[in-house]
Amino acid sequence: MNQADLTQHKLKPALAECSLHRQRLHHAWAEAVAFECMQPNSSGEHSMPSEAEVRVLDQLVFRFGQLQDALGHRVLPTVLKITGDWRDDETFVDKLNRAEKLKLLPSAQEWQMLRELRNQSAHEYPDQPEVLMQNLQRLHGAVPALERGLDAVMAFVRGRFGV
Repeated sequence: MNQADLTQHKLKPALAECSLHRQRLHHAWAEAVAFECMQPNSSGEHSMPSEAEVRVLDQLVFRFGQLQDALGHRVLPTVLKITGDWRDDETFVDKLNRAEKLKLLPSAQEWQMLRELRNQSAHEYPDQPEVLMQNLQRLHGAVPALERGLDAVMAFVRGRFGV
C-alpha cells in the first residue's frame, strides 16, 4: 500500500477507534476518582467496590487495554510504515525506541510500563483482592500518561500528514 492508502484505509479508522476508546476511558476514569474503593483507608487498605463501581472499573480496564492495543498494534506500525521507519526484522522495543526518536511517543519506557500495567490489570485475582485493587489504582493513575501518548501520536499525525 502507498502512503495515501495506508492513511485512508488503516490510519484514519485506527485513530477514530482510539478517539472512541479515549472518550469512554476518560469518562470511567473521571467517575472512578470519587470511588471509596480507590482511596486507601486509614490503615492503607482499600474497601471492595460495589457492583455499580465494578461496572465502571471494568470499563476502565477494558478501554485502557483497547486504547493501548489500538495505538500499539494499529496506529504505531501504520505511522512507522508511512514514514518509512518500519523494519520487519526489529523487535517491538526497537520500534518503540524509533517512535520515541521521531517524537511519535513521549517515552518508549513509559509505553512499555503502560503495556505491562495493562497486562497485569487484565487478570482477576479473586483470592487476592488487595492485588486487584493495587493494580486498579495503578491503572487509574496511568490513564493520563496513556492519554498523553495518544495526544503525542495525534499531534505527530496532524503535523506530518494533516490527518
